[in-house]
Amino acid sequence: MSRNTRLPAAFALLTAVAALPPPAHARGEPGMAIENVELKALAGGRSKLLSPGAKANVLVFFGAGQGRSVDALKRMAACERELAGKPVSWAAIVSSSEIAAEVRATVHETGIRMPVLIDAGNLLHDRLGVRVHPMVGIADGKFKLIAMEPYRQINFSEIVKTRIQILLGEADHGALEKLAEPEKPPSGEDPMKKATRNVHMARRLYEIGQYSDAVRFAQKALLNAEVAQAYTVMGQAYVKLGKCAEANRAFDEAAKLDPKESAVISSAKAPCN
Repeated sequence: MSRNTRLPAAFALLTAVAALPPPAHARGEPGMAIENVELKALAGGRSKLLSPGAKANVLVFFGAGQGRSVDALKRMAACERELAGKPVSWAAIVSSSEIAAEVRATVHETGIRMPVLIDAGNLLHDRLGVRVHPMVGIADGKFKLIAMEPYRQINFSEIVKTRIQILLGEADHGALEKLAEPEKPPSGEDPMKKATRNVHMARRLYEIGQYSDAVRFAQKALLNAEVAQAYTVMGQAYVKLGKCAEANRAFDEAAKLDPKESAVISSAKAPCN
């Protein structure tokens, strides 16, 4: 077959691939389906990631010997004990690049009872967009991702526990909203300080792939003050969410408020040009 006769077929294949619909949910986005894969267990043998008999499936991603991971695991161990006997499935997930002896030492130190599963090649980390440790993923009984919760010093275990209780029918989203709020600022605090604090939170959420929450905190910042950086991070998050019209509007507002933001904007908006 000549080169010329192969070109139309190749072109047709490329066209077909380009026409495929985008994934319904981005990595780590609520609503995405989690495959119930079988992973090697630290204790030996293999184990399924999720339990079809549970109303809540909790995945605790951690790093061996890391201070924040140790604290998170201790909090999750307490949460695990508090919810004992309820239809909740727990699994701790560690990268296959970790040293087994260090993982065992961390497990012993924190007292977790949940199985520890090894993520070969970090495939699960990549699928769920886990870029930093610790991180907790919560899925329902149909293996649909409900949330990815990053570690925080304040209300971390309470937020995870409340998300689980919502799936169990024991709590509502109102309780979750109260816990998810930043620390209450002192009365009479400068609105610009409030805005700056929410921008910092929005950036942190963006960096760990929590794009919808990043938009929410950027919007909260703008309720206090017109801050260019709030529009910029909002635009960046909208780009990741595939909402180009919203992203470009946010970038336009940022550039009007502060032309210095243009350097950040030009690279961030590339996928939406």
